[in-house]
Amino acid sequence: MRAFHRRLTAVSFAVIGFASFGMLATACTSASAPAATKTITVTPTPAAKTVTVTPATTPSGPRPCRTNELRLAVGRENGAAGTIYHPLLLTNVSSAACTTYGYPGVAFVTSQGGHVIGAPAGRRTISGLAPRLITLQPGATAHATLAMSEVLVSNQCYNHQLPVSTIQLYPPDQYTALFAPFSGTGCADKSLVVMWVSPVRSGS
Repeated sequence: MRAFHRRLTAVSFAVIGFASFGMLATACTSASAPAATKTITVTPTPAAKTVTVTPATTPSGPRPCRTNELRLAVGRENGAAGTIYHPLLLTNVSSAACTTYGYPGVAFVTSQGGHVIGAPAGRRTISGLAPRLITLQPGATAHATLAMSEVLVSNQCYNHQLPVSTIQLYPPDQYTALFAPFSGTGCADKSLVVMWVSPVRSGS
């Protein structure tokens, strides 16, 4: 009986010793094992885009002449080889310089604001004078030349002649007309062009 008890005691100590060794081994293993590394992904922020804003600039120099800044007059006529030339004078009556470029629109009318008589003037570079930008200082005058064919009025428009007392002129790029007294004979036939106008040029 005592021999059995001694063997049981020895086995018990052996089991306890083995368990203690296992716990110690586990503790050592846990203490020496490196901790797991957490991976953090960093996404770089793109640099902000720089936008350069250029402020709008106001064009320098005089602006185009408006109708209400001009006065119309008809200069002294002169003729050659059956054609009568009338200078149409445009004077800057404003207090600032302005510009004009191109052909005016010209027609004979029954009165200021009245009906157009016949066909408006065609466009022609009379004497080879091509359009150019004209700057009108306050008080300065430019002109366009109206060429009227007496031959066409006398021969081909014989049955459609009308006395004219008013001329109408639209300055280049304007939609309001100027009027001036005019003494002459027009052609009421709208299918027949009997006059032509040149581009506006400097001087009177």
